[in-house]
Amino acid sequence: FYYGPAHPMKPHRLKLAHHLILSYGLYKEMECYRPHPATPGELAAFHSDDYVSFLARITPDNLRQFSTQMPKFQAGEMTDCPIF
Repeated sequence: FYYGPAHPMKPHRLKLAHHLILSYGLYKEMECYRPHPATPGELAAFHSDDYVSFLARITPDNLRQFSTQMPKFQAGEMTDCPIF
């Protein structure tokens, strides 16, 4: 997903960081964790019930049905919260 030109998450930056970690041997000192999809309960620890409900219902296929709610939650294209 492309967040736009002003967003700091860029594939080349990730590739560079990965290369540096390997080149300096830092990976030998790291503990890596695989994330799991957050449960609604885990999301509710940090987000409002309205937002968790919004995330549970919206998909790329029904995106247009939520066009009035997307600005409220700062979700959608060219935001930090793309719908995928």
